[in-house]
Amino acid sequence: MRQSAETQFARNAERYARSTVFADSDNLSMLLRVVDPQPHWQTLDVATGGGHTAIACAARTRHVTATDIVPQMLAAAGRLARERGLTNIDFALADAEALPHPDATFDLVTCRIAPHHFNDPARAVREMARVCKPGAWVAVIDGIAPPDRAVADEINRWEAERDPSHVALLTVNGWSALFCAAGLEAAHLSTLDLRLDFDEHMQRADVDAQTAAALRRRLLCGSPAMHDWLKVAVEGDTITFNWPLILIIGHKAAQA
Repeated sequence: MRQSAETQFARNAERYARSTVFADSDNLSMLLRVVDPQPHWQTLDVATGGGHTAIACAARTRHVTATDIVPQMLAAAGRLARERGLTNIDFALADAEALPHPDATFDLVTCRIAPHHFNDPARAVREMARVCKPGAWVAVIDGIAPPDRAVADEINRWEAERDPSHVALLTVNGWSALFCAAGLEAAHLSTLDLRLDFDEHMQRADVDAQTAAALRRRLLCGSPAMHDWLKVAVEGDTITFNWPLILIIGHKAAQA
């Protein structure tokens, strides 16, 4: 699946870097409000993608290290950071499930709308906790699956056809369990909806017309439970739907 992610995002890096869905979303603003990054903090943004979370944190903290497995994504994010005049971000290749940083390095570790691409999100959360300083914070935003396994499978299959690098969405309880297992106390947990336009969702992943038409039919003809979870709406030729998200922030206990 790593190869799928590298291929998918290498050819669509600029689309993601310039996407207002990722740049200006309420969920990023909420993360910043809850965490309240401090000027002296060292921050790590894992699987930075278009760099939007890293850029937002760089405006508030001393330094940000932004990592990703896709060089083209790092290049696109770097261009965006330079356009904003930011000089306190370093961009580096790194696997979320095997971070190259020493233990207890960062005051804040973020990862936004990326873990559904990870083969082993539990390992990624453990890595984020490991490189986090005692008393510091890990903040994750990602899509969430409904508790009903059959509906979750239906949504995951639909999204994987749009984006072959998609692995799986976790449930809210699944995320809580991962943070607990990594030794992180959940200091904040909330859910919110990201409203998406179907056509833009297809274009962002460079989906061909035939596949997009099939995915459109499957979304419109999906199970009632899938429709309820995604809140699918049709107005003329426009289809919109919600992508439910979790914001979970974990606190790493200070050393005794």
